[in-house]
Amino acid sequence: MGWLNKKPDDQVEQNLIPAVLVSTLNSLDRESIIVNTSGKVLFATEKIQLLNLINEGKISSEELLALVRVVRRTGQTQEGSIEVARGPIGSGKRELQITAALISPDGLVLVIIDDEGEKQRIDAIRRDFITNISHELKTPIQALSLNSDALLEIKNEPERVVAFANKIKLQTTRLNDLVREIINLSKLQDSDPLDMADQVDITDVIKEAINQCEAMAEIRKIEVELGEMSDCAVVGNREQLVMAVHNLVENAINYSADGTHVSVSTRVEDNIVEILVKDQGIGIVEENLDRIFERFYRVDPARSRATGGTGLGLSIVKHVCKNHGGEVKVWSSLGVGSTFAIRLPIVKEKVEQ
Repeated sequence: MGWLNKKPDDQVEQNLIPAVLVSTLNSLDRESIIVNTSGKVLFATEKIQLLNLINEGKISSEELLALVRVVRRTGQTQEGSIEVARGPIGSGKRELQITAALISPDGLVLVIIDDEGEKQRIDAIRRDFITNISHELKTPIQALSLNSDALLEIKNEPERVVAFANKIKLQTTRLNDLVREIINLSKLQDSDPLDMADQVDITDVIKEAINQCEAMAEIRKIEVELGEMSDCAVVGNREQLVMAVHNLVENAINYSADGTHVSVSTRVEDNIVEILVKDQGIGIVEENLDRIFERFYRVDPARSRATGGTGLGLSIVKHVCKNHGGEVKVWSSLGVGSTFAIRLPIVKEKVEQ
């Protein structure tokens, strides 16, 4: 439960809201608000702040305000759907189902919000996703089958047995990586990180992501440098954010030459934190920049096979950013390298854990 305003006149109105109604609204699995005639929110459930419907104690959505006015003018319960941004940047949207009803002669309006549009979006994504992965899984499975058959035919030739066994091991590793990435992406599409969100320290996220890539960097003799860090936090899911940064660092290592450098740093501007991952890799041609975040898209299929790339890493980064109300950007130059930036809205007042 949240009482969003503390002025004396508002408190009088808040006291008119029956305690049983407050208790009932807090027990529902939907979010709700109660608004007075001046547009001030007198009551709001705990997670309402994650829906970007309220700013400084008032309804900020023009669509929702219009619906409330109709209810107050007609006295009739109204239903509808509205779209709201997931954050101040990026293209992430929520489609919310709204039910609004007049609950007092003084013009108090109860608004009940259901994120039904998110469920429909997830169902559509799941159907498309299953179609894509069925195609992607065929290649490594067919390779395993062919190499296994060949192995049976040459079982009396030790050197060739070893060669085919190594091919099978390589394909098994690729299949394992693909399944892992599919599971990760499926989790992102099935859950909303803002539904059970915490304050997440960005520096901790980056350090963990770098640690996860340490062994790979040592093998390639690539130094991963921790640059300037800003002390800030975001609202979201720590595991997903670590996954996104890890994917960018891993990509930077995979597409860089041995003995080069990868740097990770942050900067904050206008309440947006940018996590910058810069490499000295092969770069990306301009016509591919718009497609690299598509699922299973590979700029260089041969390079992806050599590095074990699944074609899902950057898609996962995009989903994490979008679901956290942010975005991911990229700048690249052939032969010079690439810089990826995860951009997320920060918590204005960081709470010490």
